[in-house]
Amino acid sequence: MKIKKLINDKKILIPYFFIQGTLNINSDYFIKEIDKGVKEQNNKNFKTNIIGLMTSWQYFNNNHRFLKVILPIFDYLDTVEKIKKYYLESAWGIKESFTHYTMKHDHVPNYLSGIIYLNSHTQTLLFPQIKVEYKPRKNSFLIFSSFLEHKTIRNTSHKSKYAISFNINRHANK
Repeated sequence: MKIKKLINDKKILIPYFFIQGTLNINSDYFIKEIDKGVKEQNNKNFKTNIIGLMTSWQYFNNNHRFLKVILPIFDYLDTVEKIKKYYLESAWGIKESFTHYTMKHDHVPNYLSGIIYLNSHTQTLLFPQIKVEYKPRKNSFLIFSSFLEHKTIRNTSHKSKYAISFNINRHANK
């Protein structure tokens, strides 16, 4: 064997998408729904990159109130140049209590991902690749390219953080 070249851990510039905004939503309703969903048999508690409580992946996909919340975000995305045709792939609730955290991960192969915070919290969401740190604020949201890695450190507060995360995929050949 003869190796002619090895390129290891070299960084390249790649375009990414990142927005943050706020919504007018009934957070109390969604917090109650998450508290219900994390107790259901098909929950994903401690089974994913969320080292905490989590509903099933599709828990909010057909929730009429959630769809009404996310439609203004979709209306905005429709106005952004270069955004491809898309659909809601999955939407799930998370609850991170004392000692819970999110391991570093991405959402590939999805197109865009997002999170809607239902309460303000001290547990910061970190995007190491783009050097962004975001402290959750009630009714705020982030939408980002799914390939962006993100994580949180352990929740050291006795207050739980609630959020709804979601993935958006592109329609085939669009």
